[in-house]
Amino acid sequence: MDDLVKEVIPLLQYLIPGFLAAWIFYSLTAFKRPDTFGQIVQALIFTFVIQSLVGGFGALMMVTGESFFSVGLWDKKAEALWSAMIAVLLGMLSSHIASSDKLHALLRKLKVTTKSSYPCEWYSAFSTRQRHVVLHLVDGKRLFGWPIEWPAEPARGQFVLEYPRWIDDADDFFHNGAEVIVIDVSKVQWVEFLKTIGGSNDQQSTARNAA
Repeated sequence: MDDLVKEVIPLLQYLIPGFLAAWIFYSLTAFKRPDTFGQIVQALIFTFVIQSLVGGFGALMMVTGESFFSVGLWDKKAEALWSAMIAVLLGMLSSHIASSDKLHALLRKLKVTTKSSYPCEWYSAFSTRQRHVVLHLVDGKRLFGWPIEWPAEPARGQFVLEYPRWIDDADDFFHNGAEVIVIDVSKVQWVEFLKTIGGSNDQQSTARNAA
C-alpha cells in the first residue's frame, strides 16, 4: 500500500497543473465540462504543454546560470512553482482566446476553418452582437430590452434584460415600471436582434425613445 501511495503522489503532482489549467478554462468560459474521460484527456493535453514549457524554461535558466548569472536553484520546488504559474497563465490565456474568437477569426481569414471558438451558434450570436433584442415568447408576447446577461445555450438559463418594454400588437412600446426583468429561456420561442448598437448612453436613449 505504501509503495502504491509513493507511486501515485508523484503522478498526481505531475498532473495537477494540467487539471488546474482545465479547471480555470471551464470556469471562465461557457463551454460545457466534458465527461470524466474527456476531462482527463483535456488535463493531459494541458499537462503536456505545461511540462514542455517548464522544461524549456528550466533549460534556459540553467544555461543563463552557467553562462551569465544565477537567480536561484532550479530544483523540484522551483519546477512545481513554475508549473503552477504557467498552468494559471495558460488557463487564462486559453479562456481569452476561446472567448474572443481571435484565433478562429485568423484561421477563417486563412480559409483553414469556417468555425468560431464559441461553444454554440446561440452563444456566438449574443457575443458578437451587442444590441437590443426582442424576445418572442411562446404565448405570443414580445419583450424588448438590452440583454446584460443571457443563457449560454438555448436549452436552459435566463435572460436578464435592462430597460424592458413590452410590445403590443400595434408595435407600440409600453413600460411596466421594471428596471430589469429576468425571464427563463424556456418561455422564449425565438430572439430578434435589432440594429441599435451602442453603450449605456445609447441604451438609455433608445429605452426612453421606446417609452
